[in-house]
Amino acid sequence: MNLRYLQYLRLVIEHGSFAAAARAGGVSQPAISHGMKQLQRQFDAPLFVPSGRRVLPTEAALQAALKSMDFAERIDALAATNACPHNRDTLRVGVTPSAALVCGPSLYAAWCHGHPRRRLDMSSADEGRLLARLQAGELDLVISPKPRGYVGAGLTTQPLYQLAPQAYAHRAHPLVKARSLAELQAASWGIVGPSVSGPVDVLHEAFAVRRMRPPRVAVSCPDYASLLHLMKHSDLLGVLPHPALLDSASNGQIVPLRLREALPRYEMHLFTPIRSRRVLGPVFATLKQQAELISKAPGPAHSAERTKILLNYV
Repeated sequence: MNLRYLQYLRLVIEHGSFAAAARAGGVSQPAISHGMKQLQRQFDAPLFVPSGRRVLPTEAALQAALKSMDFAERIDALAATNACPHNRDTLRVGVTPSAALVCGPSLYAAWCHGHPRRRLDMSSADEGRLLARLQAGELDLVISPKPRGYVGAGLTTQPLYQLAPQAYAHRAHPLVKARSLAELQAASWGIVGPSVSGPVDVLHEAFAVRRMRPPRVAVSCPDYASLLHLMKHSDLLGVLPHPALLDSASNGQIVPLRLREALPRYEMHLFTPIRSRRVLGPVFATLKQQAELISKAPGPAHSAERTKILLNYV
């Protein structure tokens, strides 16, 4: 498949016609038409339907454009990486939103403390994108769940710590005294997402394993701070993977639901290239020590002590 045709596809979707796409792309209209004909041969479903003088993209076209845009961004990032060598004083870490809070202090202490020229660069996305960037050499390490069936070529994987998610609500929520998932069937939920695969979708798994209808997800948030803010000002319920994330919820307004059923647990893993930079040794050692402290900390009944260990560890 010619990558230029995918670029033409995105231009047609953006500008609404072959003629407008040709003007925007600086090519002839026959070139756009030829590209779309060649691209259409790769699909069983039509890519466009006519609408007057314009063409409307089908779902197949939109999905192809979305996937090709992601691929184009990766190619551009790879080209930029080759053109501009990586600054060896910068530690590039891919983290999920919860791992950024839980592991951020330790990463900063291990990498930056005593080294004024060093910089910690944390970026967040779903675990699939993070691991793809790690394999491409755009990141030095990743802390995230391990996708089901994942086999990372050129990477080493080791478990760090286990998470025991809980459901939460604001203190005045009408369901705050609920003791079972069945009582939450009509509730609306907020989540942090999207995520690429099952281990972190504990909310849907908790309902599915008990053969209950899926929960109603009303809002998808980019991070836990925005989720907690929404929960404080609405009747949304939410799932937090660790009580340390409550640090941003003021005055104890968000409280755990004391459900009889436990939500599925999952592990956070440390992913690194097989041949990592030797200078990263202290960072890996610090993360392993922190993981040991987390595993030895008391359970959910003593979440305050566990949170203190997570946020104050150096």
